[in-house]
Amino acid sequence: MLTPKFSLGHNHRRILETLRLNGPLSRIDVAEITDLQPATLTRLSQDLIDWGMLEDASHESVAQTRSAAKRKTRLLRLDNSKLRTAGIAFTVDRIAFSLSSLTGEIIAEQMVETEIRDPQDVAALTKATLEDLLNSAGVDRSQLLAAGISLPINFSDNKERFFTPSEWPLWRSSRPRELFEQVLGVPTWVENDAHAAALAEAYFGAGSGMENFTLFYFAYGLGGGNMIHRRLYRGSFGNAAALGGLFPQNLSRPSGRDLMTFLADLGETHKSLFDLEENLGDDPRVTPWISRACAQLAPLVRHAQLFLDSEAIILGGLLPQSVLKTMVEELQEMSSGFVSDTRILVSTIDRARFHLGAASIPQYEVTAPHKYNGRVVKGF
Repeated sequence: MLTPKFSLGHNHRRILETLRLNGPLSRIDVAEITDLQPATLTRLSQDLIDWGMLEDASHESVAQTRSAAKRKTRLLRLDNSKLRTAGIAFTVDRIAFSLSSLTGEIIAEQMVETEIRDPQDVAALTKATLEDLLNSAGVDRSQLLAAGISLPINFSDNKERFFTPSEWPLWRSSRPRELFEQVLGVPTWVENDAHAAALAEAYFGAGSGMENFTLFYFAYGLGGGNMIHRRLYRGSFGNAAALGGLFPQNLSRPSGRDLMTFLADLGETHKSLFDLEENLGDDPRVTPWISRACAQLAPLVRHAQLFLDSEAIILGGLLPQSVLKTMVEELQEMSSGFVSDTRILVSTIDRARFHLGAASIPQYEVTAPHKYNGRVVKGF
């Protein structure tokens, strides 16, 4: 496997995570939060500045800050001008490509509608499209930190649990990470689409200030992701929160594909979830589907509240925001008789930016403190 061009120590990662959670802070503030000696903090933060991950900023250039430092004190913040991550997100009918900054700003993006089913052909298309995107955005390859691939696949060494969409039978014997890393030529990580979306929510969405939350992810199927103490809980075999397994494929289920079938029965045919109108949730014809889906989801919501006691359950994915908003309102009403501090929220990452999930994977793998595999040495 390829590795990033620089290696972040455990405390480098802690500094980055502190600034992600709190926004721009003075070095004194960061040192107090991380319990690092000021001299150590200064040295490590300079490493991150040299690598293009942090920058110095004045108080005047920061809209809001939690820092209590004097206004003349320079602040540390994530640098969104240098390094880029590539996010390549797959659905059954298209591939979304993006180049993003460390703060989640989308530098360039491209959507490719395709019905290519062979993994080798898809990899070749991915390589060519990413090169075009880098060139059109004026991004040098040296700025590309790593790539993330999100796929609507449940990964497993057990062939009976390696689940792919029915349209993708050729993927069942594939090794996606090795395939994509070989053609892209940069460190590459591959993740289930719902898990990737949970990472995006933790970095750039409604969960960005939370320690713990659960994501219900509505694509053509139904998935989920749990962030526990800012860690993605993948489970022992990598498929935790595979919520779709609770609902048989041959029956009505709370999924995007099921919504399209419901609309087709009303005489409204759509080829893709991306064709659904943004105001669909306000259409009274869809009310029966939303009510039925929420009735199916309500026990899951209650179980998540009881088992995890997290800050929020977030609904996101490829459905229009208006549909998700109406579902949240109905689920809130259904759970009003239960005592819980867990909120039910709509994702702040709409379906047009679903590729942020893929772009979040390398950020997580490269910068998350618990992903550091080396020996923790004081001062590093």
